[in-house]
Amino acid sequence: MNLSLSPEAAQHLQSNLDGRILRIAFTTGCGGSGYRLSYADAPNDGDQVVDVGAVHVALDNMAASRLDGAVIEYDPAEDGYVLDHPDAVTAVWCG
Repeated sequence: MNLSLSPEAAQHLQSNLDGRILRIAFTTGCGGSGYRLSYADAPNDGDQVVDVGAVHVALDNMAASRLDGAVIEYDPAEDGYVLDHPDAVTAVWCG
C-alpha cells in the first residue's frame, strides 16, 4: 500500500491524533461513492493498518483496494482532509 501525507496533513495529524488513528472507509449513498476520513481509537476488524510516517492509518477492505498511490492533504480553509486520488469521487471529513 503506497499512501502518503502532504507535509501539512502530516503536521496537522501528528498534533491532533492524540493517540488515535486516522481511519478511511469507502462509503456509498445518495450522492454517490467516496471515502470517509475520521479519527478512531482502534481499527475495525478486517482493517488494513499502514504507518505513514508517524501516523497510523486504518483502511477498510474497499478503501485499501482502491487507494494505492493516494495522497492525503490538509485544507486549512475547510479544516479538513482531502484525498488526492483519481478514484476518489468525494471525501467527507467527520471528526
